[in-house]
Amino acid sequence: MTPGAVRAVKSALFLLALGPLVRLVAGAPLGLLGVNPVELIQRSTGTWTLVLLLATLSVTPLRRLGRWNWLAGLRRMLGLYAFFYAALHFTTFVWLEHFFDPAAIAKDIVKRPFITIGFAAFMLLIPLAATSTNAMLRRLGGRPAREGNK
Repeated sequence: MTPGAVRAVKSALFLLALGPLVRLVAGAPLGLLGVNPVELIQRSTGTWTLVLLLATLSVTPLRRLGRWNWLAGLRRMLGLYAFFYAALHFTTFVWLEHFFDPAAIAKDIVKRPFITIGFAAFMLLIPLAATSTNAMLRRLGGRPAREGNK
C-alpha cells in the first residue's frame, strides 16, 4: 500500500473512532440519550473501549497472516483511542454515577466483580498509554515509528 493510501486509511480511521464521542456529545443537548443518559454513556464508552481494544490486539495477527505490514502503523492510534474511551468510561463511573465519593467507589469495586476487572484493566492501560509516545519509546530502548511508516 502506498504511503498516501496509508495516510488516507489512518485519517479515515481517526474520524471513525471519534464517531461514538460525537454521537454522545451531539445527542446530549438534543435529548437523544434516553431516559437514563448516564447508563447510555457508560455502556457506549465501555463497548467502544472493548471494540477498539480488540481491534488493537488484532492488528499483529492480521498483519502477519495477510502480510499487511502497513497495519502496524494503525496499532498505536487504535490503542490510544481504546485508552481514551476507557478513561471516559472510568470518568463517567467516578463522576456521574458516584459523584467522586471514594467510599462508594471502593465499595462498588469490591462488591461487583465486573467493576473490579474493569478497574484493574484500566489500571493496566495507563502505563501502556503513558509509554506510547516516541520519546518514551526511545527512553525504553525501542524504535519509534517513522512518519512514513506510522
